[in-house]
Amino acid sequence: MRTGAMLLVMTLLTGVLSAAPQEESKPNIIFIMADDFGRECLSCYGSTSYQTPAIDRLAKTGIRFEECHSQPLCTPTRVKLMTGLYNFRNYEDFGYLKPTETTFGHVLQKAGYKTAIAGKWQLNGLTYEKPNYQDPNRVHEAGFDRYCLWQLTAPKKEGERYKSPLIEQSDGETHELKTFDDEYGPDIFCDFLLDFIEDSKDEPFFVYYPMVLTHGPFVPTPDTRQFKNRQQRNNPKWFPEMVSYTDKTVDRIVKHLKKLGLRENTYIFFTGDNGTPREITTETTWGTVPGGKGLSIDRGTHVPLIVSCPTKIPARQVSKDLIDFTDHFVTFMELAGIPQDSIPTRDGQSYAPQLAGKAGTPREWLFCYYEPKWGKFRRRDVSARDHHFKLYEDGRFYRLTEDPDEKNPIPQEDLSAEEKAIYQKLDGVINQFELPAPAESVVPQARRNSKN
Repeated sequence: MRTGAMLLVMTLLTGVLSAAPQEESKPNIIFIMADDFGRECLSCYGSTSYQTPAIDRLAKTGIRFEECHSQPLCTPTRVKLMTGLYNFRNYEDFGYLKPTETTFGHVLQKAGYKTAIAGKWQLNGLTYEKPNYQDPNRVHEAGFDRYCLWQLTAPKKEGERYKSPLIEQSDGETHELKTFDDEYGPDIFCDFLLDFIEDSKDEPFFVYYPMVLTHGPFVPTPDTRQFKNRQQRNNPKWFPEMVSYTDKTVDRIVKHLKKLGLRENTYIFFTGDNGTPREITTETTWGTVPGGKGLSIDRGTHVPLIVSCPTKIPARQVSKDLIDFTDHFVTFMELAGIPQDSIPTRDGQSYAPQLAGKAGTPREWLFCYYEPKWGKFRRRDVSARDHHFKLYEDGRFYRLTEDPDEKNPIPQEDLSAEEKAIYQKLDGVINQFELPAPAESVVPQARRNSKN
């Protein structure tokens, strides 16, 4: 009798425990960002110049955003992305991220994620005049356990990113600076990440992969016979091959996740850091698209954004919601179950609900503060836009649907009552921020009426 009673209790207890809700494991997050890669480069966005089957499959199994906008140039985008803040708050110089900034690496690391970064760093400062600029620990201090990077402490002139690249790696304990003779940089970065994923398969992990592809120089990939040629000269004719290799690299990551049984619980993001180089012209189903890198117009900021996670994102979604690069930071936090109030306020707005197939709270506007402080890109451009109109701080106002290249600002006297209301709304967006005063040489045009 006693034995039977014990068995009954154990059976009931087992049933209760099995019925109790189990804590769901945190999802893995992989954020892949191609370099100089506008939305026109993907066939799922209408490109007819290039074929990108692997990335297209991500779109079919997840969500494709039609209106994601970055900064027009690489470092402004990276600082904005990694900190979730508009550039006027923390952008000091080209190629530089302040070591005091809180990054998404810090936040996810603190939440129990293993973190890794591979690809292009370029954030210690390009002058290399200060001793701490050459400190390889800056990456660890930015929230990453491991790294495999180009242009960390060694200037670009000391080694390229593609064939026979000069790369720095760290497992958290040791640091190595090495030239990989006759090897291909994108393969080294990808191999490093595949190893990291396998090593971290039993814990939640975060991968930030700022690719070196498809930035110039435009040179052959290992998939072409010309790769072995030591005189690889910069030629835009190789750009399609570089797009194909970008797609191939993404495919390697997806297949590795499937092999390890991790694909179902891994969010894969794919985007670009800014518009395509201006040497490149792409044919699409909606017309011929010249590259717009560095420009504040649509061709400079309009990048792809695809997110896929088979068990969490309904397939074949297409969203026209506005997405800003400050939004990625807070979206990662929500996906990882990190309270937004656990860190100082970010400028972004999470789009995690849209990933789950819900309406969410879409943005009504995008704000851009762009002052890259590099080379010929010196002009300050501050703007606010919605889906159809864009206003600059100097008063230029454009109908984007009719004038995406912003060649013909609308005269005030030609505005309809509805357009005047939109103008005032976007003017209010710009005026809500305490922006640094522009130098007269930067914004020479007359100020808007509201500023006079």
